[in-house]
Amino acid sequence: MNLKLRINLIITVLLFLTLIIGGGIFTIKNARGNVQAEIASTAILALHMLDSEILYYSSVYGMVSPAGVGEGSLFQLNKLSDVRHLKIDFYDSFGHLQDTNQSTQLEDLPPSWFISMMDTVTGEMPATKRQVYGRGQIVGELVITPDPSYEIAEVWEEVQGMLIFVGIFFIVVNILIYYSVGRALRPIDNILAALTELEVGNLTSRLPQFTLPELSRISDKFNVMAKTLEDSIANNRHLTQQLIRVQEEERKSLARELHDEIGQHLTAIHVDASAILKAKTVEASKASASAIDTVARQMMDIVHHILQRLRPSGLDELGLEAALGELINGWHHRHKEIEIDYQIHGTFNDLDETVLITVYRLIQECLTNIARHAQAKNVCINVLRNEEKIIVSVKDDGDGFDTSSKSIGFGLAGMKERVDILLGKFELESSIHHGVSVNIEFPCVRSKDK
Repeated sequence: MNLKLRINLIITVLLFLTLIIGGGIFTIKNARGNVQAEIASTAILALHMLDSEILYYSSVYGMVSPAGVGEGSLFQLNKLSDVRHLKIDFYDSFGHLQDTNQSTQLEDLPPSWFISMMDTVTGEMPATKRQVYGRGQIVGELVITPDPSYEIAEVWEEVQGMLIFVGIFFIVVNILIYYSVGRALRPIDNILAALTELEVGNLTSRLPQFTLPELSRISDKFNVMAKTLEDSIANNRHLTQQLIRVQEEERKSLARELHDEIGQHLTAIHVDASAILKAKTVEASKASASAIDTVARQMMDIVHHILQRLRPSGLDELGLEAALGELINGWHHRHKEIEIDYQIHGTFNDLDETVLITVYRLIQECLTNIARHAQAKNVCINVLRNEEKIIVSVKDDGDGFDTSSKSIGFGLAGMKERVDILLGKFELESSIHHGVSVNIEFPCVRSKDK
């Protein structure tokens, strides 16, 4: 069952219950009061007339024998057949019915459940009896019993008319509700169409502004979500392109160093080794061997430098604290004009390798950016690890830059990407001539091997 039919059904059920509970109870209660009032007024009038008749016959025919009373219709009750709300019976002294006002029975009776709901009227009005005397003896008895059957039949006819009206009303209201709900939910088709566009990759899909406040808020949130998704995918593509370009540049740089540095040193070793083979004196051999030793040491430094670029060796051997200390001290040795203060608190031995590499690369990238762009005189680095998270803070007093600019370098984008992978938080604060402050937080991820 779709939403439109469900809403229509709920409104219909609530409306039906309201009419049945409210209108039905009110109608029955009001009908009971009307029937009771009608019967009571008719009973009072009939009793007054019958009392007068009894008094008249007692005074005029007081000498009539008791046997003579039953020979005819003393009160002629059959002429009171129009009195439908009362059943008037005359019984002789032996209890035999002599006369009554009801000669016919009601043919079209209301349903039994309706009669049972209205039967309380009869219970509230008991039968009234009047004894008839002749020559000082009881010659008979009049019994007046409330009879609401005709009035209940009239009420049932009214209820039937009301039910027909309610049925027509229900049909009309359901049609109007179905149309109104369908019109109100029509924007859902637009939402589904926009979601389908996103599903097939059309990130430019947007929703219009709707009239309903609730749907208008959905439209605003959807458009913001679609814009964020579009920007994120565009940034990822740009980041991927930059990553590929940097990888290629790094490979080119490594190839150049291998060719220019190591290649030349290997050539020198080859020349000196050939000289040793051709040497005729020990002194000449020693000189060539000394040259080979010098070149080999230079090659070791080059290889160490290349390995440090590929992966910091101290991180695996000595841990994060020692690796960061070596990184920062080496950077400060190359940039002695910049004062640097760093503090590392906590133990990092039980953390996952990805976390350790991330902390190292973040600080390395910050130092690289400071050396290239900041023109700073002071740098402050803090690394804190507690039970739940790692906090990294790097601040400098350099030139700074405008963070509102949309052009963010690959270094900052790569840093943010690393932090996002670890479900962390990356904050960058800077303004022109007021330095840069980088604050990073991400949860501790412990190594599975620890």
